[in-house]
Amino acid sequence: MDLHSSLQTAWTGIITTYRPGTIELAGSIMSQIIGFIIPATLYMSIDTLFPNFSQGHKIQAARRQPTRQQVQHCVRVTLFNHVWIVTLHAVLVYFKGLEHTTLNLNPTIPPWTTFITDFIFALLAREISFYYVHRALHHPSIYTYIHKMHHKYTAPVSFAAEYAHPIEHLLANVLPITLPLYLKGAHYLSILFFAVFELWEAAADHSGYDFLKLPPAELHDLHHEKFRVNYGTIGLMDWIHGTDVVGWDREKGKGKKKV
Repeated sequence: MDLHSSLQTAWTGIITTYRPGTIELAGSIMSQIIGFIIPATLYMSIDTLFPNFSQGHKIQAARRQPTRQQVQHCVRVTLFNHVWIVTLHAVLVYFKGLEHTTLNLNPTIPPWTTFITDFIFALLAREISFYYVHRALHHPSIYTYIHKMHHKYTAPVSFAAEYAHPIEHLLANVLPITLPLYLKGAHYLSILFFAVFELWEAAADHSGYDFLKLPPAELHDLHHEKFRVNYGTIGLMDWIHGTDVVGWDREKGKGKKKV
C-alpha cells in the first residue's frame, strides 16, 4: 500500500469515527503542537543541550540574547496566544455544533498534485498577505500600540515567533496561513499540512541560528535587529518592493547594504 492509500485509509477511519467538529478542533490543536510547540522547544533546548554548538551558530552576539527571565516571559505569552486562539475556535465549533463544519472534510482525499498546488497557492498567498499586514504594523501610527511588542526581542528565539499582541497574532500569524486555503475550499488536510509547515517555519525563522538555510533564519533575524528590512517570509515581496536591503528607506545616494 502506497503512502496516499495509507493516508486515505487513516482519513476514512477518522471521519467515520469522530464528528466533524471534533475533527476540526482536534486538528487545530495538534497542528499547533506538532508544527510549533515541539519544534520551538527543540530549538530552545539547543542552548542547554549543546552549548558549544549554540555559541558557534548564534546569528547575533551573546550580549544581545534575552535573559532566562525574558525567555520564560516570552514562552508564557506565546502559549497564551495559542490557548486563546484554540478557545476561540472551540467556541465557534460549539455554536455550530459538533455535527457541522464549514471546512472541506471530503471523505476522499485529494491527489498529490492537488496537495502540491494548494501548498504553492497558500505559500504565495501567505507571502503577499503577511507582507502587507506586516508593513502596515510598522506604520508609526500603529507600531507603538501593537507591533512594538513583537520587537521586544531584537535577538529572537523560537518562541518569539508568536510573542505578539492578540490583534497582531490574529491578523499576521493566523489568518494569512489559514484564510487563503479556506476561501479556496481546499481539503482540510491541505490546510493542516500547510499550517504545520508554516508554524515550523515561524519557529525556525525566529530560532536565532545560522545553520537553518531553508528557511534562511538570517533574513528574519536581520528584521528583528534592524526593524525596517525583510518584511516578508520567503523574500519574494521584499525583492519586488526593494525592501530586502538595509537602508532602502533612506535618501538616494546614501549607502545600502545588500542582504
